[in-house]
Amino acid sequence: MRGVVTCSGFMVAFAIVIIIHATITGNNIRYQEVKHSLDSAMDYAFDRLGDVYADVDFTSYRDEKRHEILTDLMKEFCNVLHKEITSDGNIEVALIYADMDKGLFQIGVTEEYAHPFGGRTGKCYYEKTYSFN
Repeated sequence: MRGVVTCSGFMVAFAIVIIIHATITGNNIRYQEVKHSLDSAMDYAFDRLGDVYADVDFTSYRDEKRHEILTDLMKEFCNVLHKEITSDGNIEVALIYADMDKGLFQIGVTEEYAHPFGGRTGKCYYEKTYSFN
């Protein structure tokens, strides 16, 4: 009887250790995948954005249309980013800084995703600064 209780206790402890290990490694793997996919997707979207920015009609806009230009650029960036990232998370894009004269743009992307166990959510934030010059 004592052997059965001891063996059952070890099995329960072993199962708990396995579940904790799987949860921690799963979270780390998911975070790295999200971070890598955001990095590559942002680079691809920015390359596409460079094509729009280099357009002759685009560079001829004046100060009164700067807001419209930024809106068009961010729409294009979001469309390309949406096509590139194949994740089940919620993605939020923010333009942190923009200098149209110097061609500098700082963009932050946040992705919230659900963990497979417990219904918790994780968050991954990635920020990059790009220059067209």
